[in-house]
Amino acid sequence: MSPSVIEHWNQSAFLAVNAGAQAPALVIALARLLAAWSIYLAPALFVVAWVRRGRAVRFVLLDATLTALIGLGLAQVITAIWYHPRPFEIGLGRQLLDHAAEASFPSDHATLMFGLAIPLLLATQTRRWGAVVLALGFGVAWSRIYLGVHFPLDMIGAFGVAGLASLVVRLAGPFLRRGVYPLLISVYETLLRRLALPQTAFPRNR
Repeated sequence: MSPSVIEHWNQSAFLAVNAGAQAPALVIALARLLAAWSIYLAPALFVVAWVRRGRAVRFVLLDATLTALIGLGLAQVITAIWYHPRPFEIGLGRQLLDHAAEASFPSDHATLMFGLAIPLLLATQTRRWGAVVLALGFGVAWSRIYLGVHFPLDMIGAFGVAGLASLVVRLAGPFLRRGVYPLLISVYETLLRRLALPQTAFPRNR
């Protein structure tokens, strides 16, 4: 498939999702909420899970965090190498969310959300949380296309980048679980003891 055919599909798919002139105000408000706040909801869930759950779940949370960070790093490399304009830069569709004119592929927001979701989905202990974060990720992807700041391929690319980052973390998993993760948890629990935080609120040694 030639680049021109792919780009034609990308633009056509964008116009099919992007908010039209008669878009309901309530749907626009929902899209803005998802676009701006979903990336804060997922980390809040991680903090609660980290504090309340044991070592096995914390290992998965560390996998997810590392995956998201590697994914964002890869995304930055891609945008530095290849510049793809955003829809509003080429006068396509309606822009309903303020955004700087910068490379659109892949979406950082979607890379973050998918990077957090994939490791959670792959672990049995966190699969339900992973489904929630993945749903939020799809919500972010839809909202940022709907509001005119991203193309559909930006989101597909974000999922691919997050998947690649997840593979890297899984390959490094034995090393991380033997040395790095136990050390991080030990530092965390030592800090809890030094601060004399109650075990009822901040369980440890689990």
